[in-house]
Amino acid sequence: MNMSTLLNLPNFVELALSPEQLKRMSLSELEALSAQLRADLISSVSKTGGHLASNLGIVEITLALHRVFDSPKDKLVWDVGHQTYIHKMLTGRKERFDTLRQYKGLAGFVTPLESEHDSFVAGHSSTSISLAVGMAIARDQLAEKHKVVAIIGDGGLTGGMALEALNHLGHIQKDMIIVLNDNEMSISENLGGFSQYMKRIKETFFYKDIKEKLDLIEGELDEVKLEPQIWDLISTVKKQARNRIETPGIVFEKLGINYSGPIDGHDVKAVVDAFERVKDLSGPQLVHVITQKGKGYGPAEADAIKYHGVSAFTPEKVEPAPVVAEAKPKAKTYSQIFTEALIDIARINEKLVAITPATAEGSGLVQFGKEIPERFFDVAICEQHAVTMAAGLAKSGLLPVVSIYSTFLQRAFDQVIHDVAILNLPVIFGIDRGGLVEDGETHQGVFDISYMRSIPNMRVFAPRNAQELRNIIYTLSVEPKGPAAVRFPRDKAIDASGEMPFEKIDLTKWEWLTPSQDTTFPDKRPVLLAYGAMVDVAMNCKAELLNSGIDPVIINARSCKPMDVECLNNVLQNASKVITLEEGALTGGFGSGVLEYAMTLRLSKPKSKLAEIACLGIADNFVEHGARNILLQNCGLSKDRVVEFVRNYI
Repeated sequence: MNMSTLLNLPNFVELALSPEQLKRMSLSELEALSAQLRADLISSVSKTGGHLASNLGIVEITLALHRVFDSPKDKLVWDVGHQTYIHKMLTGRKERFDTLRQYKGLAGFVTPLESEHDSFVAGHSSTSISLAVGMAIARDQLAEKHKVVAIIGDGGLTGGMALEALNHLGHIQKDMIIVLNDNEMSISENLGGFSQYMKRIKETFFYKDIKEKLDLIEGELDEVKLEPQIWDLISTVKKQARNRIETPGIVFEKLGINYSGPIDGHDVKAVVDAFERVKDLSGPQLVHVITQKGKGYGPAEADAIKYHGVSAFTPEKVEPAPVVAEAKPKAKTYSQIFTEALIDIARINEKLVAITPATAEGSGLVQFGKEIPERFFDVAICEQHAVTMAAGLAKSGLLPVVSIYSTFLQRAFDQVIHDVAILNLPVIFGIDRGGLVEDGETHQGVFDISYMRSIPNMRVFAPRNAQELRNIIYTLSVEPKGPAAVRFPRDKAIDASGEMPFEKIDLTKWEWLTPSQDTTFPDKRPVLLAYGAMVDVAMNCKAELLNSGIDPVIINARSCKPMDVECLNNVLQNASKVITLEEGALTGGFGSGVLEYAMTLRLSKPKSKLAEIACLGIADNFVEHGARNILLQNCGLSKDRVVEFVRNYI
């Protein structure tokens, strides 16, 4: 169905946007509503950006959930949360849907702060079953009467926490329902043994029919007098048939989870009937629903990865007019620069291997997999396994690079310490999305500086531009001296054009970006110690500060661990005021490191007069969703806010 057809559906469906109204609608009206909701979703996300393909695929499931269950009394526990746009539309938020992911608008994920229909904050994968188990236990302890339903994708089911929760649920046998939305996709294509098992289940849709026919034959033959040898033959045929045709859901059944399905997830009646059948059953129930990511929108059906998360776009694009002038090349991101560097280094260093926990597309590492597939490992949504596997590779003589989002590395903190750092193994962590992002509290990459800096043996770097990113990775590859983290923002790379040959650099030295290392530091000349992406902000402040009579010394402090002690001694003992800048949490961050060193220096030289130090960074609170430029402004890290602070401080 094309977009124009969708948008001309009857207006009555516009009114049926509450759970109560859904329960009064006929199945045919629900089908019409599903089409209209897809149209509304495409129209809205094309303006705001967001997660499109996954939400197009879960329309009928969401309608059935709110038709059969009584939210918010019954608890719907969503996994990840970026698949909940239709849920938001059906629970009183449709009128505000044009504010999705906009500053002070609707969040891109579920959050109880936004609606009583949202049970939990959900931004990371594989959490829903554990949460639901906890809620089911609490319900029974408190003698309450309501349903608990966890909605998880097949990608989320590859995560270790989800499997741990299934194991526990099978043991305690609590009444709850798991809806498995199986579309073979997470951020990238799902990989791993469990994913392959799910595919095999779908290939055995006909098993139920075969089983019924075998039982029917056996029932009819009960009336016929047959020799024992014939009955033995029939029994053998049945046994071999069951052995050769994998029983759907047998893994779940063996764990103690009652399995039903697979169900066509785009047949409203089938999904409603499936939910009705399990609604009042005792014990844990799993309903396996097959959906198509991107359903109802041709481009998203054809390329679900591209349309997983999108910026604003024009729906159903027409072919553009011939371009007369040569189109400018699209600016490269830091993710692309990082991947290109890995590919170039891997061609000269056969020990380098790349690992990603299901973020190959988002991090750009998919290109590495295409060009050097034998040294590329996507381990599915298993961040802990990715890090510990890297430790095994490093201990065996290879040079593993773990490409991972800052927010996802948090999930493997123990493995970084226990399996990598204690043995001082040469594992490189490429920390993508380091800093502020538009997706809100669960995805802000603002803690990695603090928690990585706290780990013994760990080195922590942040480049100021594309060339420095390449040089840091190259230097670490030719001097593998233990674990190292290299963080970079989700942004266009600075100075990414032209040839960028590798150059080995001294990672322990900071870079002075003023004409000379002026150790006299005249009065009122502040020193800006900028880390990573904040170097560009500091440089952009210089002209306005000069207009105010302030000539700052700007230093690219590319390593927050180890720190350039020689440079710090110079600055702290000769300058009057020092300002640190970082796009990360102030608590335990780069600025904290400078303050800690200043304290040590003051203790060793009690009579010395040291510079005053002020730290700019992310305050001790979670940062909401919004465009990065807005968030930088709010956090005091935009050019204007930094200029204002320096003027007031001086």
